[in-house]
Amino acid sequence: MFERVAAMRRRRIVGLPVTDVALACALCVVAVASVATGNPNEGPLAITVPVAIVSTLAVAWRRKAPVIAVIAVIALVVSGTAQSILADGPGSLWSLAVYAIVMYSVAAYYGEGKAAVVGLVLLGAVLLQERLDNGVDYLFVALLFGGVWLLGRASRLWRGRVSHAEQRQEDAARIAVAEERVRIARELHDIVAHSLSVIAVQADAADAALGTRPERAREPVRVIIATARDSLGDIRRLLHVLRTDDEAAIPTPGLNALNTLLSSARSAGVPIEAAIDDCSGIPVVVDLAAYRIVQESLTNVIRHAAGMPTSIRITRTAIDLDLDIRNSRPTRMRSTAGSGLGLIGIRERVAALGGTLSTGETADGAYRVHATLPLTVTPGELS
Repeated sequence: MFERVAAMRRRRIVGLPVTDVALACALCVVAVASVATGNPNEGPLAITVPVAIVSTLAVAWRRKAPVIAVIAVIALVVSGTAQSILADGPGSLWSLAVYAIVMYSVAAYYGEGKAAVVGLVLLGAVLLQERLDNGVDYLFVALLFGGVWLLGRASRLWRGRVSHAEQRQEDAARIAVAEERVRIARELHDIVAHSLSVIAVQADAADAALGTRPERAREPVRVIIATARDSLGDIRRLLHVLRTDDEAAIPTPGLNALNTLLSSARSAGVPIEAAIDDCSGIPVVVDLAAYRIVQESLTNVIRHAAGMPTSIRITRTAIDLDLDIRNSRPTRMRSTAGSGLGLIGIRERVAALGGTLSTGETADGAYRVHATLPLTVTPGELS
């Protein structure tokens, strides 16, 4: 029901809202019928009928573009004044309704300055008509149409507030969608980047073994298969989130899955020394962030410093979790170029938790990633 009404209000006839055209036509029929039957008798039909038609059809422009609307209002003013001079001024209820509707519309659909000017012109025309008819109800006319004008302004203010509130809701929804896309993209990057790095290294190893000792290619191929299956499972869960908005399906590995990650990196030729405190009971978001930071760090080692000794230190205190990952300086830098999205993702994760991050070379030429994640996380800090 409401959808049909809304759809009808959105329809246009020669550029005018269909509801305004219908209102103008209805008023026109009533006005022409009134003057044609002489009820009341306001003068010769040659004058009263055109005035009635022009006055009522002007209502169709009440929400149109400002220039056209002003022309319509001026036509209404001129027609009413002309009838007052040449015959009797329009005094039936339909004419009062036309003036009130136009006054309301001027105030409701135009800016403050234009609404005030056009409203004064219209009020002046009504007062002039009252004067030509030897009327004395100037105060009543001023209060009536002034009240209608104020009602129109109040309507405009209310619509503006409703529109602003709706816009804020739409903006909030767009921001939420954008943040969710960034979060999913971050997860997807971490999953794919690490898996493909391991697969690439293992494929190189298998290819090298096939030329000399084919039996040694079996282990790299096994690692490739296992890594591909694991990453495909995570990607399927992410795709499920995109289709169903089921956030629970987003892969959320934690430090309890670190042994599998370290084994994968070691199988890719990275010697790793790890010292990890008991991290049970830490917040899930901190657990996931810590895992992804270690994962991205090892991905970069595989890409740029494969085979170099790497140390991982994860220390838990009463207030935070300290991660220190560093690898020795490679004797030869690999030419694999990264997108930089991995480090950006690490920074976003750390910032979302209110932690600190430092990355870069140490004095001895090693590369270090050091992050401190607070264990007290409030919902407002998460994105």
